[in-house]
Amino acid sequence: MRFFRAAHAYLATIIFVLCLVVGSVKPAQAGVACPVMLYDGKINQGTVSVSFMNKGKVPIRELELYCTPLQGQKTKRSDCHTEAGLFYPGTPYTISFSYPGKAPRTMSLSLKTALLRDGVRWASIHDQPCKSLRITKR
Repeated sequence: MRFFRAAHAYLATIIFVLCLVVGSVKPAQAGVACPVMLYDGKINQGTVSVSFMNKGKVPIRELELYCTPLQGQKTKRSDCHTEAGLFYPGTPYTISFSYPGKAPRTMSLSLKTALLRDGVRWASIHDQPCKSLRITKR
């Protein structure tokens, strides 16, 4: 009988430790922090300029941006630009691109995806979304 009590206590201890380990591990579905900070932008004669910084630890090879016009009742987010290059952490960059269609007076830019140099693709759909940038025509 003593043997069974000792075995039961030992098994209970093992189960308790396993529960602690499993409970302390972050879930695999947890989002990865946003790798890019958009901090300045402007719209000028149909051209959009945006300044950003890679705030991650790995260089970024490609960025995809969403644009959302902030005029009228309908606001529809759409893909508006993809920029390829090598963007190193901590370095500020500015990119310019033509807005597809008539550029609105005010818009919101946000990061859709970022392809990191190691092949990992960060996506705003699955990971923690980035703060969007509101810009106006100057």
